[in-house]
Order: sequence, then C-alpha cells, then structure tokens
Amino acid sequence: MSISKKIFIISLTLFCIALLFFGIYSLAFKKPATELPVAEKKATEVVTPKIPPKVSTAPITAISDEAVLAPTLAKDTNAIKYYAKSNGRVYQIDFDGNGKRTFSDKELIGLNDVLWSPDKSRVITKFTSAGTTKFYYYDYTELKSLPLKNNVDEIAWQNSGNRIFYKYYDPATKKRTLNISDPDGTNWVKLADINFHNISIAQIPQSSLVSFWNKPDAFFETILKSVPIIGGEEKTLLKGVFGANYLWSDNGSLALVSHSDAKGGAKIQLSLINSNGGEFKNLDLPTFTSKCVWLKDNVNLYCAMPAKIPTSAILPNDYDQEKFHTADTFWKINTTTGEKNRIIELDKITAEYDAINLFLNNDESILFFTNRTDGKLYRITL
Repeated sequence: MSISKKIFIISLTLFCIALLFFGIYSLAFKKPATELPVAEKKATEVVTPKIPPKVSTAPITAISDEAVLAPTLAKDTNAIKYYAKSNGRVYQIDFDGNGKRTFSDKELIGLNDVLWSPDKSRVITKFTSAGTTKFYYYDYTELKSLPLKNNVDEIAWQNSGNRIFYKYYDPATKKRTLNISDPDGTNWVKLADINFHNISIAQIPQSSLVSFWNKPDAFFETILKSVPIIGGEEKTLLKGVFGANYLWSDNGSLALVSHSDAKGGAKIQLSLINSNGGEFKNLDLPTFTSKCVWLKDNVNLYCAMPAKIPTSAILPNDYDQEKFHTADTFWKINTTTGEKNRIIELDKITAEYDAINLFLNNDESILFFTNRTDGKLYRITL
C-alpha cells in the first residue's frame, strides 16, 4: 500500500472520530426546545381592576366625605361645588359624590362662611378671628382677590349683576347703615339707616327692593323692612312677631316666616306673608326657614320637620346657637291648600339628620342638604 493511500485512510478515520465526538457533545448539551432566553420570554400583563363609582339606592345618602361649607350647584353642570370646612379648599363632585376634583387647593384657615354670586363665578368669604370679622372678595374668572372695607358685618349679593348689599358701622359717628356698592367699594350708595346691631339682608326676587330685618331673637320683636335699591323711602312690611326669620319665594310674591310662638317662647311656627307683608297665614308647621326650600312653582315647599327639641329650649335662640341637634322628617307642603305629604316614610329614615341649607338640582328631582350633626352634604332622590 502506498504511503499516500495510508495517509488518506488515517485522515478519513480521524475525521470520522471527530464527527462522532461532535454529535455526542451536541446531544449532551443542547437546550430544550421549549426554553427561551430570558430576554425573549413573554411578559405577563398586569391589569389593575377599575373601582366602580359609588351609586347608592338609599333614600338619604351622604355624598361628601367631609364636612362642607356653602355647597352650591356648579353652573351648567350636574355637579356641586363646596368648601371643605376643615381647610377651606374648594372641591367639585357629581350628584352621587363621585368624580371629586380640586377646584382650588389654597387653604383658607379661619373661614366660617361663604357667599356665592348668582352666577357662581365669584365669592365673598368671611373670616372670624378673636371676635373680629373680615370679608374678602374673590373672582374665579379673573383670579383676582381683594379685602372688603373694615367695619362691615353683614353682606348679601344682588340677585343679578355684580353688586353687593352690606351693613356698615361708622366708628366715628356710631351710626349703622345699609348700603349697595361694587365689591371693591366703588359706586357706593347709602340705602337706609339701621337701628339694630345685627341684621339679615335679602333682595326681594324680581323686584327693585331689598329687604332687611334684625337677626332673630325670641326676646325681641322682629321688624321686616324694605327699601328701593336706587334709594328712597323705606317701608315696614311686618312687625309684632318675635324671633322671626324670612325666606322669599323665587318670584318674590311670598315669604316664609319662622317665628317664636310668643316672646321668649319654646315653640317655633312657620307662617306665610305676601310681598307687602300682608295676608299673614300660619302654615301649622313647627320648623325653621333654614330647613325649607321653595320649588320653582312658588307654591310648594320641601321642609325638614325637627324632632327631639328639648322642652327647656328657647326658640330659635338655642337652635341657632347649636345647643342641640334635631332628628328631622321630610315633607312636601302646598302653601295654597295646606296639604302636607312625607317625601320619605319614617321606616326609611335609619339615622338622625339635622338638615339645613336645603337646595334642589335644576329639574327638582334631587334635594340636597347639609347635616349639622356631622357637617356632610346629603342627597334625597325625589
């Protein structure tokens, strides 16, 4: 056998041995077909479950999670704006209490009252500290703020327009006056002299008159007066009742009167007068104007009727000073016929509510109120 042939056979043998060892190596160390490199493994998708909005079917439902100040319908929306009583921030929620968002996150420490303008774009805020009261004006459209003049202790918005009514005390002359002006104090006009230390002010709707009366006190006669907004002679509409408060109907034709049953009395009565103070009519309802709201028909009312009033209470003084809380029932009253109907049956009222500051949504299908017991905003679906 030639040398070249021997070399070929040896080379071929070595190649076959090498090929055999390669096959054994591949079988021993090959990765399973189902295993993928870490970078190629498919990620597991994590889905966060959505929390459904709360929708209560209870007859009376809390829709705020905190104590509120000055809740009001937000203009042109199915929502409510309010100030948080704890810190003065402004929030907006829908009618079920969902969709809460911050309308203003500025904290207003010491805030104790808020007056919204009729178009809800401006406010007058009231702060009290160490017995001193101070008012501020804020425009949410222009983001403009300014303090009102000193020695003002009562304010009300004009029903339309940008002007305000206010009671002013002049420390130099010791005189008190009712005035109208722009919120910044310009275009000021005196309307009437005031003989009382504390008064309430309310423009008579759909009229050029503003009404005013001394704050209710069961031991003093309440005198209701009116005066033209452009200035002129004042007129006494009603006197001879004690501890009275008033709530005008939307068209200004009628006013509710809540008053003591006698001087220093322990009972409260709800009555009715016309725009001139005449046709006094007892509605036979023991409740306060702060627990009532007029419907748009200017005939019917929704009212909370208080119970659990202490027998020793002087009304309305002790109630206004929050010496006790009531347990209310809820009624619809026709002021023409005197018909009264419950809007919630007794067995459906499972808690105690001291309802004040009642208001309705635009189609009058929902009644809102603030519960003095816990300060929260509640809803009744009618």
